[in-house]
Amino acid sequence: MAVPPLIDRDIFDTVQSKLKSRNPNLVPARVTSGPTLLTGICFCAKCGGAMTLRTGRGSAGATYRYYTCSTKARQGKTGCAGRTIPMDKLDDLIAGHLEERLLQPERLVTILGDLLDRRQDRTERRREQLAELNRRITETDQRLNRLYDAIEAGLADLNDSVLKERMAGLKAIRDQATADAERIQLTLDSAGNQAVTPDMLDAFSGAARDGLRLEGGGYRRDHLRAFAQRVEVADSEVRIMGSKSELLRTLVAASNGQSAAFGVHSSVLKWRTRHDSNV
Repeated sequence: MAVPPLIDRDIFDTVQSKLKSRNPNLVPARVTSGPTLLTGICFCAKCGGAMTLRTGRGSAGATYRYYTCSTKARQGKTGCAGRTIPMDKLDDLIAGHLEERLLQPERLVTILGDLLDRRQDRTERRREQLAELNRRITETDQRLNRLYDAIEAGLADLNDSVLKERMAGLKAIRDQATADAERIQLTLDSAGNQAVTPDMLDAFSGAARDGLRLEGGGYRRDHLRAFAQRVEVADSEVRIMGSKSELLRTLVAASNGQSAAFGVHSSVLKWRTRHDSNV
């Protein structure tokens, strides 16, 4: 039988992606909590290998930091021709693009337009389902009341097995419809179904741009991970990829004043200890 999903597909996919990215068995703790801005999300576009941090010293003794293709570092040019780019240059390029292009209200509207439309469609469908359930509850109550009136007037026998079965069936329909209506109402009342307004977009874009940079230079890595989950470095371009669902989730959470709206949690030793039926 067809039943409404417990959670939206977008939410499910986002959760699965987060679980995979934070799993310490797949991604070491130093990758998810280390200080380098793009560690764990930066890859060579040619071979797909991770771009890892390398350091070197100049003739004057200064230390230089680079993102370098790890495949080339391990296997040499036979594995990959490799790419090397100064860390500061790539960090500035990624952060600057996010600030100037992505985190602008007009751009957010363009990127999230389809997602917001689908979100609104889901909300409308839920409202229609809720209205239908409320009609079913009302009609069932009316039918039960007519049976009660018939019993009180002596037109029906309370001990009649057929009547008892009919009343039990009506009560089951009403109780199930009531439970479904309460669940849908909770979903509609949740922050995830809050309408996204122009004011929300303006406030979010400003806060996100301001929070991306640290005082005295540098960037907030936790903020960047909310907007970009993969960076691919090619010879002539850098591709930044991210999840629209994650971006929308961050926007809604930030608009509701959640302090953890941005960021990726660091690994802990007891990560997901309860591998029960809910996993």
